[in-house]
Amino acid sequence: MGSEITFELSVFLVFVLHGILVMVGSDLLRAWRLAVRHGAVWTGVEDVLFWFAAGVWTFVLIFVYQDGTLRLYLAAAMGSGGWLYKRSISRWVVRGTAGLLRGIIGIGIKCSKKKNKIRQKIVAKFVKKE
Repeated sequence: MGSEITFELSVFLVFVLHGILVMVGSDLLRAWRLAVRHGAVWTGVEDVLFWFAAGVWTFVLIFVYQDGTLRLYLAAAMGSGGWLYKRSISRWVVRGTAGLLRGIIGIGIKCSKKKNKIRQKIVAKFVKKE
């Protein structure tokens, strides 16, 4: 294979991976929303920030690999990577990550409650002595 075709194939694979990673980021955001309920405003802010960051990252990749020229096969690569991810393991990533986040948040809440009980006991001892 010629070096130009090898380069274009490697760029195609980079953009397939980019599409997968953008969708993984989207799923992590979905899992976060399942673990911690949000209002409409906060959800909108998260969406804008995420998609802005994804757009900047896409622009940087296009600029680095294609000198800023958007090519149809790059869009097809990103779309196919995202589609493959969504059709394969997306569901399990969201469920697993949401469960993990709920567990971490639950442990944090239990530790906080325990710390507050200990603090209340210490304060109660000092209040009784006086």
